Amino acid sequence: MPAPFSAPLATFNPDLANLHDKLTIAMNEASYVQIDEAVFAADYLHAPDEFTRPDDVLVEGTRDDAELLLLQRDFEGATLDDDGDIVLADGTTVRFLRSAMVH
Repeated sequence: MPAPFSAPLATFNPDLANLHDKLTIAMNEASYVQIDEAVFAADYLHAPDEFTRPDDVLVEGTRDDAELLLLQRDFEGATLDDDGDIVLADGTTVRFLRSAMVH
């Protein structure tokens, strides 16, 4: 009998694991997501783990009449800058904010 899910898991990548750890910490208790200068209400946040697939949704947010959707693949090639912000491969800066941080 074949396994119910037989797709191979991604190869372990220490840099990606470190980013996953940082994302998990950053997402903890976040109420908002800042993308460059735009701030979105964090409607759904999923901290990645070793089972997260490229098409899994990590972030959903809303702002006025705009919606935000970030998948795991959007974070591939991302780095952390000196301030702890996440910089996506295309140069977009992502910050996870708690309510007390937004004035």
